[in-house]
Amino acid sequence: MKQILKWTIAGMAIMLAGVTVHAQHTFANPLDVVVGNEPAIRGGEPVVIIFEDNYFLFVSHRRGYWYSQDFRDWTYVDAPGYPAGVVSVVEMDGKLIGCSMNNRNVYRAIDPYKGEWEKIGELSSDRYGDANMFVDDDGRLYMYFGWSQIMPFQVVELDKETFKEKGEPKPLFWSDIKNHGFEVRKPEDVIYSIFNGRRDYGPEELPWIEGPYMIKHNGKYYLQYAAIGLEFISYSHGVYVSDSPMGPFTYSEHNPLTFKTSGFQVGAGHGSTFKDKKGNFWTICMIPAQYGEGGRGSELAIYPSAVDKQGVMYSNTALGDYPQYYPDERKVGGVDNYVDWKLLSVNKKAIVSSTFENYAPAQALDEDFKTCWAAATGDAGEFFTVDLGDKATINAIQLNWDHIGAQRAGGRGGFGGMMGGARPQQAQAERLYQCYEVFVSDDNSNWTKIISKPQNKMELKHDYNELENPVQARYVKVVNVATYDNAKFSIKDLRVFGTTPKMKTQKVTKFMAVRNPEDRREANVIWEPVAGADGYIVRYGIEKKKLYNSYIVYGKNELYMHSLNTSPEYYFEVEAFTSGLPKYTENPRETIGLGAELQIAQRGGGGNAGYAQGAGTRYIMLKENVNEYWFDDITAGTWTLSHSYGPVLWSGQLSEADVISNAANPQPTVTAKLTLLGEGTKTTGTLEMQVIPGKEKARIRIVVVK
Repeated sequence: MKQILKWTIAGMAIMLAGVTVHAQHTFANPLDVVVGNEPAIRGGEPVVIIFEDNYFLFVSHRRGYWYSQDFRDWTYVDAPGYPAGVVSVVEMDGKLIGCSMNNRNVYRAIDPYKGEWEKIGELSSDRYGDANMFVDDDGRLYMYFGWSQIMPFQVVELDKETFKEKGEPKPLFWSDIKNHGFEVRKPEDVIYSIFNGRRDYGPEELPWIEGPYMIKHNGKYYLQYAAIGLEFISYSHGVYVSDSPMGPFTYSEHNPLTFKTSGFQVGAGHGSTFKDKKGNFWTICMIPAQYGEGGRGSELAIYPSAVDKQGVMYSNTALGDYPQYYPDERKVGGVDNYVDWKLLSVNKKAIVSSTFENYAPAQALDEDFKTCWAAATGDAGEFFTVDLGDKATINAIQLNWDHIGAQRAGGRGGFGGMMGGARPQQAQAERLYQCYEVFVSDDNSNWTKIISKPQNKMELKHDYNELENPVQARYVKVVNVATYDNAKFSIKDLRVFGTTPKMKTQKVTKFMAVRNPEDRREANVIWEPVAGADGYIVRYGIEKKKLYNSYIVYGKNELYMHSLNTSPEYYFEVEAFTSGLPKYTENPRETIGLGAELQIAQRGGGGNAGYAQGAGTRYIMLKENVNEYWFDDITAGTWTLSHSYGPVLWSGQLSEADVISNAANPQPTVTAKLTLLGEGTKTTGTLEMQVIPGKEKARIRIVVVK
């Protein structure tokens, strides 16, 4: 039985959920893994190879995979006989062969496009942790393996016919945290604990070194490895180099190969490096994911990579979560593949329909995937608006969803920004996922719809939308149509990309990088802030013209790093970038409050209400520049209004006549001046109270009169 699904998220104009999807030129990390109408799946341990002029993508724990001619339109192949697990797939003698971690069986594809595979042999061992088969130019077959904190990476040659070992496995290398800073597991880098409270992470721990992947280029053998563990933001790749597939291998002091600990998307480990059809290198990585309350898993990210003239392999992760071009539009050579669009929405002002508990609006604009905003409900009409501060040209919008309050587990991450699809024959039975619409405006009043997905059938947690026709606007509003699993309307980050006439990038001339003399793996960089900067890229490397490593920094002008190698000296560079839009600084007195609460309670009467609670006690927080507040559901009885844990401001008996009225526009029945307001020695106004009767209950209006 086979099942082939066409994935058409970006390659051609099609109709999807009633919306025309145009051919896209760009994508953006993170990436989801979606198979039709299924929930997003785990995007783990990815392998990409080219076979018969098609790209093939394999991820772990799935009896199926994808192929594409152009890296845009993907076909999913259900393959019951495929090895699954944490897989290794390689071309040998014109056929795809595969195996999986800690499993003896070796399989060959009879027809990979139909999902037909057969078992062709057994390995000598079922202890090949993270098995990676490699076929050299001379046809010889090797097995690289390693998945441990204490065991080494190893290699052994295999017989091509029997798949048995030819000789003994040879140890190649172990981790070296004393000399390789990026390999160290540090508690400040932990996203979630895998120990569930059994123990804490120590100040420094050995990494898991895992995920061997071998490629050959210009006669050199590049053995890629992952460190340190998926639960860390510093999950990353390094590389060793040799003139022989059996070694000895030399550590590249330019490591890490892929490393991203800052920005919205973090992590860059356990994947594979491959060449596209134009000859450019890419490194596809497994990255940590967090979704819903306690949900965690893995998704994918892909970075441009290259090998320079001196044989150094490196990648560009500085803007790794910004839009970049698909392989067929990438320039040949180098790693400069990012589109010249700025992130317009970072740390801008948010306007929302409601907020649930501490899921504050600013958290959907903070470039932190561990935080989110959530509305009070999942009802249609809940909205999130970002004010860019001025009009800008909007080219793309990435909607990164969360799933707060959902009735099912958070789910697993995947690959939907580049791929996705639905089963047309099952359209009537398909479930809907996050359904929404996006509008833009110049004045926050008159709106134009630019994205409409009211019948979304794909669980795209990172829904990247490149606009066919860029629009100019100041405000971007995302409106909920429907959530799923009874979740609240929740956004991890709304990321708006585009251009302005004033956007620019400039070198920072005044900065200082200080290496820790007692621990050369560490350095602190501090620089003079650039007025209006949205963020900074700190580049570093062991040669002046090879600053191959980087961090992106928002909201501060300093950086601590522990990713250096002990031996070499380092060179640094700091670059500021700005969209040219007005900078927004949140006033917590307006958004969070002044810390001064008003408390109302119904009680037997009298007393100091500030230190006691009665039936129906509720609170409101006073906020700067907010001049009106309401207490609802006021019935007849004795009520006391106080400053929480402070003095009584008003107390009295409300009669039925005070709280009940059938008038169309009822007038206040009780009024009172509560207190004078001021700053220092200056009186600024009064705080007053009004009881507004209703047909069944009254409301108490608190107003600041200036």
